[in-house]
Amino acid sequence: MKRGIIAIIMAFASFTAFAQRDMAKMTPEARAENQTKNLTETLGLSADQQKQVYTLNLTRAQKMEEMRNSQDTDRSKMRESMDAFNTELQKVLTPEQQEKYKAAMEERRKNGGMGRGPRN
Repeated sequence: MKRGIIAIIMAFASFTAFAQRDMAKMTPEARAENQTKNLTETLGLSADQQKQVYTLNLTRAQKMEEMRNSQDTDRSKMRESMDAFNTELQKVLTPEQQEKYKAAMEERRKNGGMGRGPRN
């Protein structure tokens, strides 16, 4: 029984690591598309909102790519980028969508950032 549980845990850990490597290989454009799709599904974005959110996601993905590729990966700069994104995103969303987004972000935080939801 213990071996079975350990095998399941190891398989899950391997799958998670594999998924993270795939995300790291994605272009900023692919990341922006993926993130926009997730937000559209979660928040029910309109076509106009999708265009605006894609632009925000693309800009952020490009900045994050630059930060990851630089020798100085300053987490505080990444945090500032996330905060700036969230501020701009709030301008695009309706009040109802803002509440859904906040709830999804809280759920993601509770799950250690691994939950399905806004990944911005």
